[in-house]
Amino acid sequence: MKQDIKKSAKRRLAIIGGQVDGIKEMVEKEKYCVDIITQIEAAREALAGVSDLVLRNHLETHVTDDMKHGRGKKAVEEVLKIYRLAQK
Repeated sequence: MKQDIKKSAKRRLAIIGGQVDGIKEMVEKEKYCVDIITQIEAAREALAGVSDLVLRNHLETHVTDDMKHGRGKKAVEEVLKIYRLAQK
């Protein structure tokens, strides 16, 4: 994994961990449901950002390498798999 992407992903995941801890605390304290859902959606968006970083890394490293070495079909199938998962 590219070091800049790894560093950014780790930083974002640490923040997300704090968000999840905060959500747990909100549930425990029986905070207003809409506020809890708002925080859950913020965490979901943050995870989507990490997913984007990891996908960028995959495209810039593994897919590029696969294309250069005649494994384009494999690369395309992997990207389509990710695309299908994102559509669910």
